[in-house]
Amino acid sequence: MKKKDIQTLNALNAYMEMAAQPGFRSIFGGMPFGEPEEKHPYERLGDGYELRPIEMVDAQGNPVENREKYSHLYWEGSKVCDLVFRKGGMGGIFKDGYCALIHYVQKKPHTEKSHGFDFGIHVIINKLGDICLSGTGISSYPSHCGGNLGKLKDTYYNLCTGEEVLTCSSSGSTDGKNYIFVDHRYDWYDKSLPLGIYRIDKRTCEYEKVDDTK
Repeated sequence: MKKKDIQTLNALNAYMEMAAQPGFRSIFGGMPFGEPEEKHPYERLGDGYELRPIEMVDAQGNPVENREKYSHLYWEGSKVCDLVFRKGGMGGIFKDGYCALIHYVQKKPHTEKSHGFDFGIHVIINKLGDICLSGTGISSYPSHCGGNLGKLKDTYYNLCTGEEVLTCSSSGSTDGKNYIFVDHRYDWYDKSLPLGIYRIDKRTCEYEKVDDTK
């Protein structure tokens, strides 16, 4: 056998060994060789948390398909709380102990169209399933800045206490690893905070003025 043929055969054997691994896909795409990896049945949120769909019934007590995936929060197989959540387009993964989800409240009386749930509100929860920061409407989105710091519109909040940290309208911000830097240049709407650059500690949520605006 020629040396070139031996090299080709060795390469083919190596490729077939790789193809035998679960979930392997060829360079040409297509279906994987071997047994495909089993898909996890629930919506994973990281750190052992997941959303498990609730069982739903209509006004007469008949089972209703949970197409919208209204869910309870679980950790390591145990239900954390009775609040109803869904995963939205943003967030949905625990970071620094917090996760952005959509919260649903049961509506009374029951309506067939919504299966008993009102419009969802975007929220940030902690690992106990407590809502730490909530939007003010269906188009209001609180954000997790990192650490224990959250933001809604122009206001930063301490997610541990729910207290307001700093409100800066008409300002820009720069996101750092441990701090948020807020450039408060204009006081068109609120003159209570002196103009300047403020640094907010994401962990402690304390802030200080570090420079004047230029």
